[in-house]
Amino acid sequence: MGKQIDFQKYLEDYIENLGQDLKIRWNSWEKNLDEVEVYEVIGGLMARQVSIANEFSRSANLWNPNIAPILLRSMIDNYLNFCWILLQPLERSQKFIYFGLGQDKIQMSHRKLLQENNPSEENQLVIDSIESWINSQNYEFLTIVNVGSWSEKSVREMATETNELELYNYVYQPFSNVAHNSWSHIGKYNLGVSDNPLHRFAKVPAIYKYTYDFYYMDLAMKYVDMMFLKFDAFFKVKVDVMRAREIFYEEVDNIGRDK
Repeated sequence: MGKQIDFQKYLEDYIENLGQDLKIRWNSWEKNLDEVEVYEVIGGLMARQVSIANEFSRSANLWNPNIAPILLRSMIDNYLNFCWILLQPLERSQKFIYFGLGQDKIQMSHRKLLQENNPSEENQLVIDSIESWINSQNYEFLTIVNVGSWSEKSVREMATETNELELYNYVYQPFSNVAHNSWSHIGKYNLGVSDNPLHRFAKVPAIYKYTYDFYYMDLAMKYVDMMFLKFDAFFKVKVDVMRAREIFYEEVDNIGRDK
C-alpha cells in the first residue's frame, strides 16, 4: 500500500505562505502618507482576496459547481475593483471609501427608524457602532449617500477599461448565474427529470451530492496570484521569493519522488 498523503498539510502551508506573500508586498511598498486612502484600499482589497482563499482552502466540501462559483465570483469582483482603482489610485480609492461609508449611513438610518418604532438596547448598540465607525474616518453628517454602483460603472465596463473583458465573459458572467440563482444554474444543478413517464419528462426538485473538485481551489489560488502580480507590476515592487501558489505546486509535484 502506498504512503498516505496528508493533502491538508500542503494547504495549511499554502495559507501560511500566502500570508507571507501579502506581508512582503506591504512592507516593500514605498508609501506616501499624504495619500493614505490608496494604501488602505489597495491593502484591504489584497487582504480580502487572501482571506477568501484561506477560508476556501479549509472547506473542501465547497469545491463544487453548486457553491464554489459564488465565492470565486466575489474574488473576481474584488480583482476587477482592484484593477479599476489602479487606473486612478487616489481618486478612486477615496470614491471607494466614501461609497462604503455612505452604505453604512443608509444602514444606520434604517436602524434609527427601527429604534423609533421598536426601541431596543441591542439595536442602539448597532447604531452607536456604525456611527462611531463612520465618524472615525469622516464626520457622519458629511458622508454622501450614493445608492448606485460605487464606481458608477457596470462590472462589464470596468472589465473593459482594465483589459479584463475575457475574464468577465468567460468566468465572471457564468459564475454570476450561480450567485444570482438564475435558471441557467438552477435548471442544471437543482432539478432532475421525473422518472414517471406520465409527467412528460417534467423537471422536479433534486438535491445532488458532490465530491470536491480541486479545480475550484486552483482558481482561488490563481485569482490571488493575479492580484499580486498586478500589484507588483503597477507599483514596481520587486519580490525575490516564490509565491505561495508556486510553492504549493512544487511541494505537490515532489510527492512520491525519490529523495
